[in-house]
Parts: sequence; structure tokens; C-alpha cells
Amino acid sequence: MMNSIRGKFIIDLQSKSKLKIGTFLMSQGPLYLKAVDNGQIIIGNNVFLNHNVSITAADSVVIGDGVDIANNVVIVDHDHKMNDTGVTGDLGTAPVQIDRHTWIGANVTITKGVHIGEGSIIAAGAVVTKSVPSFCVAACIPAKVVKDNRG
Repeated sequence: MMNSIRGKFIIDLQSKSKLKIGTFLMSQGPLYLKAVDNGQIIIGNNVFLNHNVSITAADSVVIGDGVDIANNVVIVDHDHKMNDTGVTGDLGTAPVQIDRHTWIGANVTITKGVHIGEGSIIAAGAVVTKSVPSFCVAACIPAKVVKDNRG
């Protein structure tokens, strides 16, 4: 495995969690990867993660080959559950998948259960709460498809 890692590279793997990184990960750091109990992070080949990217998995975060992720991006596959007294210690989880050859712009947040299709672009500052089809551009808060390049 050959990689180009600059700056801080923080990995926090908890009980029974997994991290798999393909050939040639480029990071400008700091990069923060955390997998809590039984969580897994899978990063494909030829992936670029700019500075200050944070990925946290309680279930599964899968990033495909040739994905480019800009600075200050947060990817999480979970959120905290609430009841009538407030936030509990329990997590609601759903896997996140980012297919190959996508571009995630600066300051994007991707939340649980999102699938970003192949060749899509997520515009800077978007908050992605729903899946995005392949070959589309999504923008806004919450993110919505603003351009569809599917034939």
C-alpha cells in the first residue's frame, strides 16, 4: 500500500471495529477516522481527503475508488436518539456509501443512511440528508439535486 499522508492522521478504532484503506490515499491532514464498536470504514483506491476531514462510523462508511473530498468535510453514519427527557446514550445508525469518482465540496456534512451515486458532485456547504443519484449535482441545506447529468 502506498500513500501520501501529510499533517496529523488520527485513527480511533474501538472494539471490533475495522478500517480498510486501498492503494494510494492522499491526505493533507489533519484527518480524523473513528470507528466505534463494530463500526467499519472502507476507503477505496486513489482517494484524496483534503485537510480537516472527519469520518465517524458506528455502522459503515464506504468510500469508493477515485473519490475527492475537499476540506472541512464531516461524514457520520449515526445520530443520537432522543426521548421525552432529551438525548439518550443510544445511537440510530444507517450506512453511508459514496460511490466512485465523486467530488465532495468544502464544508459538506453527510449524514446517516446517505448513498451518493457514482460521478456525482456535492456542492460546497451542502448538508446531505438524503441519497443523491449517480451523475447529479446536489447543493443547498438540506441538499437537493440541482443538475441531473444522467443520459
